[in-house]
Amino acid sequence: MEFLTLRKCLELLQAKNINMKKYFGQHFLIDKNSRDKLLSFAELTKDDIVVEIGPGLGALTDGFIDKVKDVYAFEIDPDFCDILKERFSGYSNFHLIEKDFLETAAEWWELLPNKVKVIGNTPYYISLPIVFKVLDMRDKIKSALLTVQKEVGERLVASPGSKNYGAISVLLSIYSQSKICYLLRKDVFFPKPEVSSVAVRIVPLERPVIKIDKEKEFWEFLPLAFNLRRKKISNVVHKIFGIEKERFRKLLEEENISMNVRVETLTPEEIYRVFKIITILKKERKDGCVDRC
Repeated sequence: MEFLTLRKCLELLQAKNINMKKYFGQHFLIDKNSRDKLLSFAELTKDDIVVEIGPGLGALTDGFIDKVKDVYAFEIDPDFCDILKERFSGYSNFHLIEKDFLETAAEWWELLPNKVKVIGNTPYYISLPIVFKVLDMRDKIKSALLTVQKEVGERLVASPGSKNYGAISVLLSIYSQSKICYLLRKDVFFPKPEVSSVAVRIVPLERPVIKIDKEKEFWEFLPLAFNLRRKKISNVVHKIFGIEKERFRKLLEEENISMNVRVETLTPEEIYRVFKIITILKKERKDGCVDRC
């Protein structure tokens, strides 16, 4: 299939009378060498099922459509859906889903016969929600190759002590092996974005590095803990969770964690231990209230 260079991309958009919708965060990949290099990190085979997020005009799609078993492409723009139907009508393994990827229910994933590989040149404004979705459905995913804003990519793979370290860094390090595998120049996209992009590869682990009890509560706890990332852990816990400092200090000492550390310097294992301490103290406070009442 003919690759859509900048000239061909513009001709197609003009022929279809399509105006760029900036609110969808669309940036089309217009450099074939960059496209092919990017896809090489997906390590695709004939047996793979690919879930593609936001194919747009199909620049990534036509790079792997004839190399895999099936493609499930999620596209919400009706104009692009019309183009995709035309371009890939001859492929029986191409399945267009005119729906937001983020709205896919667990039931849809359960219908898939095997684990899938997720590929997407993601709109920047929803990159993090997409990563959270990948983590949520990790048991059905072999790997994910996502193009994201460089700053976001650095947050995804950040280590403790880094300025980019946060809740998503912690979750990815617990549930996956993740790395930045490719830097894409601004001029390989149209329209040219104001920021650089990177491709991040996420491979879910068979078993998480830490066995998390109360997983939903832990996921909700992380953004709160990092809300005051540069404050001492004792102040964060007191301010956000209303935990009494002295009791908290005693339990922290048992875990060999200092009251004076900052959340951004704690390892995922240490953060989980802090979470368990807070869970204990919140239960003690609740039980105490029940007894008094």
